[in-house]
Amino acid sequence: MIWRISIIVFLFVFFTSCKNHYIKQKEEFAHLALKDNSENKTSLDSISRFKKKVDAETGRIISISEGELTKDGAETTLGNFVCDALLYAAANKFKEEKTDVVILNRGGLRTNLPKGEIKVVNIFELMPFENEMVSVKITGEKLLEFLPLLLEKKHPFFGFKIKIEGSKITSALINNLEIEKTNIYNLITSDYLANGGDNFLFLKNPVELKNYNIKIREAIIAYCDYLAINNKQIIPYKDGRLEVSK
Repeated sequence: MIWRISIIVFLFVFFTSCKNHYIKQKEEFAHLALKDNSENKTSLDSISRFKKKVDAETGRIISISEGELTKDGAETTLGNFVCDALLYAAANKFKEEKTDVVILNRGGLRTNLPKGEIKVVNIFELMPFENEMVSVKITGEKLLEFLPLLLEKKHPFFGFKIKIEGSKITSALINNLEIEKTNIYNLITSDYLANGGDNFLFLKNPVELKNYNIKIREAIIAYCDYLAINNKQIIPYKDGRLEVSK
């Protein structure tokens, strides 16, 4: 600690004393055109090898989808698919814990996934952020605070069974049961949302929070790999978890 302070003091004195005696004589500038620089073959070879590795990984086919996965409608095939991916990752990471609810934000899913071949690059385009999976334990009372936000934004979720008529939620169940205010529910989401991002303020100050140390993007890729290994394709679906009537 003492040597750090000594260095700081020395530099201060040095630059202060120099400032009193420095006289600017003249300015000289030199211009070097970029095109005059000779290319470094070693650097170019390294970049080329690195690019080939990146292209090979991002171009890897990880699954096949029977149809396009989209954000169309109130309940979306894309949202359901990503929720399934997080459920799979949670079940493998914490096998002893049951997941009651998965919640994501609609805006966090940046693009649709195509019909046919799904590549790693498609998942990067879908989820370009570094958001990580977290497990949040919250009360039913706080979970009920999510419903107005759901009504407004139609965010993707798993675990709820919700009916909306016009501008009103008429029914909201978890595991086909009424939400009990005093119950503790285990919820999977992103660290961004758990910190109150995108107005998910109800998730702040939970009973408990665990970080999975896995990016949501990685969880989706792992789920796609799992489907491919088991000779399963992605089947876009809606199961009525969110019913909206006018």
